[in-house]
Amino acid sequence: MSNTIRLTVCDSCPIVRYGLRVILDPDPDIDIVGSISSHAEIISNIDEINSDVLIVDLNLEDPSEIEYLREFRERKPEIKIIIFTTCQDKNLIIKILDLGIHGFRSKEADAFEIKETIRAVHEGRSSMEHYVTNALMDKIKRNHSCSESQLSKRENTVLNLIAKAMTNDEIADALYISTRTVKFHASSIFAKLDVKNRTEAALLVTRYGAA
Repeated sequence: MSNTIRLTVCDSCPIVRYGLRVILDPDPDIDIVGSISSHAEIISNIDEINSDVLIVDLNLEDPSEIEYLREFRERKPEIKIIIFTTCQDKNLIIKILDLGIHGFRSKEADAFEIKETIRAVHEGRSSMEHYVTNALMDKIKRNHSCSESQLSKRENTVLNLIAKAMTNDEIADALYISTRTVKFHASSIFAKLDVKNRTEAALLVTRYGAA
């Protein structure tokens, strides 16, 4: 079975789409299977999008794009998303990451950084620009009303495995429990730590240390 990463690119600028193709086409591990010019086009062609990763631009002047991304996440949860943009607005970044975005890469990134982000996200790991990580940590520090000490021993174990980018199935196998139980523990962890997703939970471990 092929390990090639199937990638769809969405950007309103044809030069950016062309540039990404020039950078990525020579890489034998990445295959650009789709090229789209707008978020609306993503939704209108959603049944035809059959990739592993979507790398997509974000236009600060069009707030509807977040809603398009939300709909895409709901209808295609198996496809991982990388935001490829110049946006550094903290409030907007948080709104986007709350959708469960795995990667956030600046358009100023070099070819190596772009490829490594695609590989990391495809493998289920997060890959964020430093200013995105800082925005998340600011939010966590503002909202963090419960400490890791309030987690049960099992929840701490699950949290540490989440921080290692293990999937629910992998955690279930490692702890000899069901995937449903892992999901239950994860929901409890997110509620106690006042975080919305695995990325924020993992960052919390990185920041304060595993319990």
